[in-house]
Amino acid sequence: MKAVYENALKRIDRIPPEGLKQIIKNLSAENSIYEAALHSTLDGIIVCDLEYKPLFINRSAEKIFRLVSWTQEFALWEQLNDDNLANFFRKALVADETVLNREISLNRHGGTRVISISISALVSEGKISGNLIHLEDITDKRRREAQLRRAESLAALTTLAAGVAHEIKNPLASIRIQLGIIRRILEKNRTKKTESIFHNISLVEQEIDRLNSIVVDFLFAVRPMDITLILDRAEEVVQEVVELMSHEAEDQHISIVTKIEPNLPDVMIDRKNLKQALLNIVKNAMAAMPDGGVLTISVFVRNDELQIAVSDTGIGIPEELMAKIFEPYFTTKESGTGLGLTITFKIVKEHNGEITVESAPSKGSTFTIHLPLPQPEQKSLPPWEDGVQIEGSHMED
Repeated sequence: MKAVYENALKRIDRIPPEGLKQIIKNLSAENSIYEAALHSTLDGIIVCDLEYKPLFINRSAEKIFRLVSWTQEFALWEQLNDDNLANFFRKALVADETVLNREISLNRHGGTRVISISISALVSEGKISGNLIHLEDITDKRRREAQLRRAESLAALTTLAAGVAHEIKNPLASIRIQLGIIRRILEKNRTKKTESIFHNISLVEQEIDRLNSIVVDFLFAVRPMDITLILDRAEEVVQEVVELMSHEAEDQHISIVTKIEPNLPDVMIDRKNLKQALLNIVKNAMAAMPDGGVLTISVFVRNDELQIAVSDTGIGIPEELMAKIFEPYFTTKESGTGLGLTITFKIVKEHNGEITVESAPSKGSTFTIHLPLPQPEQKSLPPWEDGVQIEGSHMED
């Protein structure tokens, strides 16, 4: 089409008004198609001139950067309401830097979004006439990758870990029994001189119990779970957890607030295991508030899901650690096993659900369990005979 317009331009003086009008109409229609295509793509597209002023910004880019309005009179970075983003574009564009898939995190209502940004020269007729900026929201992609890595980590551990844990658990039990025998023998001739021995035996028994607890948690994390899902009330499980943790929270100067929507539907859950998952999250949230704070547990329905959100006002999670929190043995606690959130992740997966995290240092964290709502069964239509539906009949499986 470009050749057609160039040819028309060469003989524009000889084109009658009606023909010229038709050419302009065709050009406008073609331009509208290109513009509609650019506005329809999910990726953000920005075209800047040589002075870094935006010539075109599609709707996806406006949405990503929250550009309510923009103008061609000022450089792109002068119109962005995020200082870090503005500094990035100013440096990259002025330096004529080619950028490929640079990832930048943007704080948005509802969580942090990860944007992949690419900047390249805009070449027209063999000359550089500006810059082309490509934006892609890869938040969900990164979340899926992280979930896949966690699932792969759990799968890789299962076979080896169960055997090793058993081999550790059995001798621990034997040592515990032998210590009990030694204690009973020494009890017959107990004196002040032997008190230190009893103290040492108690310390060893405590360490054995601690190791046994770690092994039990480990086995729970790697073994296939015995989960039976039935239609039940998840909000009742939440209330049980709140009641169980209320005294401990009070001792730590933590206020527990519950926000439960009325008339919530039943969902497919295993009470015992869902309770364990929630307890793990609540205990982590309380540990993140060493000086007290507010723990909010909300239960509500959104987007065909029943969601349970546990929010704290604690120390938050640094961005570089967010991808690791569900990995086995990762912990920031001095005495933690690093298996609590791994077990939680596994329980939620067994419920056909998802767990997401939003956090910011010094502002707190929110762990949200997403449980699917039961979908109504679709009934098959009765058979048809000679174009007439047969009443009262049913299809055989």
